[in-house]
Amino acid sequence: MNIDVQIDETNRRDDGLAQVMVDFPVLELSRILDLPFGSIYSSCGIPDDTTLDLLLVASLCYVIDKNVSRSFATDFWTRDLYVEIPVSELKKWQNVKTDLKQTLDFLTGDNWQISFRKRKEQIFQKPKPKIRRKPLPPVLKEIDAVCLFSGGVDSLIGAINLLENSNFKGIRLIGHYDAPGAKKPQKDLFDKISLNYPQKAELLQIRVSHKPLKAMENTLRSRSFVFIALGLYAARAVSSKTPLYMPENGFIAMNIPLTPSRAGSCSTRTMHPYYLKKVRIVLDKLGIENSIINPLELKTKGECVSDCLNTKLLSSLIVNSVSCSHSSRKQLWIRRGREVKNCGYCIPCLIRRAAFHKVGFDKAATYGIDVCSGEIKYDDKTNSANDFRAMIDALKSGKTTADFQRDILAVASVERLEERAQMIERGLNEVKSLIQDKADKNVMWAINLPAEKK
Repeated sequence: MNIDVQIDETNRRDDGLAQVMVDFPVLELSRILDLPFGSIYSSCGIPDDTTLDLLLVASLCYVIDKNVSRSFATDFWTRDLYVEIPVSELKKWQNVKTDLKQTLDFLTGDNWQISFRKRKEQIFQKPKPKIRRKPLPPVLKEIDAVCLFSGGVDSLIGAINLLENSNFKGIRLIGHYDAPGAKKPQKDLFDKISLNYPQKAELLQIRVSHKPLKAMENTLRSRSFVFIALGLYAARAVSSKTPLYMPENGFIAMNIPLTPSRAGSCSTRTMHPYYLKKVRIVLDKLGIENSIINPLELKTKGECVSDCLNTKLLSSLIVNSVSCSHSSRKQLWIRRGREVKNCGYCIPCLIRRAAFHKVGFDKAATYGIDVCSGEIKYDDKTNSANDFRAMIDALKSGKTTADFQRDILAVASVERLEERAQMIERGLNEVKSLIQDKADKNVMWAINLPAEKK
């Protein structure tokens, strides 16, 4: 599918960003990039043309990803996406074209064909200053690291660990959202963090979306690329050496298919080590030196929680965090309320509950569905039971470390293979412990565990 990108510098946002139009002729569809650049510029300025190009390229890939339904693909998944993107530094981007394609193909499971042209338009024009009714939030004088901050448990742990580090005087947290639902958990968590670490953290929340907002596809595999581009933009604004931390537990980062039916690109790869390796290759060729680090890549979620440098603070904040991939589908939930923000039956929620159970933080009442009490049945044929059934089947499989090594290699070659396979085994054992200790006997029987172990 051919996609056309045009920049109209005669039509600018109030913050000075030229209008960027994305046209999908086959779909008879047009979208306008919604990137409130004013908030980025006021905090970060423009580090350099390459970093600005990276942010625009990632944002456009995200808009394309969201607006081409996978139902148009011959296999109902792998889309053929052809797009030419205008950039400031054409030679640099032509040099990374193949590497960028390989990176995006792996991340989204599509066939990307990206070419570049020299951008003649002035993408940004500094607007005239306006009288502000509200003062800008205070800005840290010193920033030693930038950390992605999604509103989930892993990014919360990553932020706490950095803030507990006496070598870091200031941390800039970066939140991304494209709908209001994700913004509030990030802000709520940050407000509470700030009380414990005054004048040591700042939060920059950026919306990357499109207008009209209606999307045609909800798999959102490219969101990770936008998140990294935003983080690097904020890091480069400090210096070319400022590191970007992207905390995600190793089990979810690897995200191996739990069952054969989940094999292939259907499993998300947003922080997969192979993907991050490919991103680093692109960045190196673009001349972006900032390191990108996942400090939790070899830990299960339970280990991330137990190893947190301030577990007391973490335990008080987890009720405000959102790990769920179904948080907007509350019609199926049995429980609803202020403290119920996670469904309880998707893979991230099952991993979350198991991690909290490991350290005594688990509370079934904070989930829309309690899988341990049979509120979703293993043999339920509805889509809502798919993740739970896949997890149970994985626990029943009896796979060894060697089996997990083969599963990992079936997706991509990675470094520290045995360590990652052992970590996956430990992660599944955390879920097994949750089931053994809390599940009713019907669930226990489903995974061939004797009821007396309860």
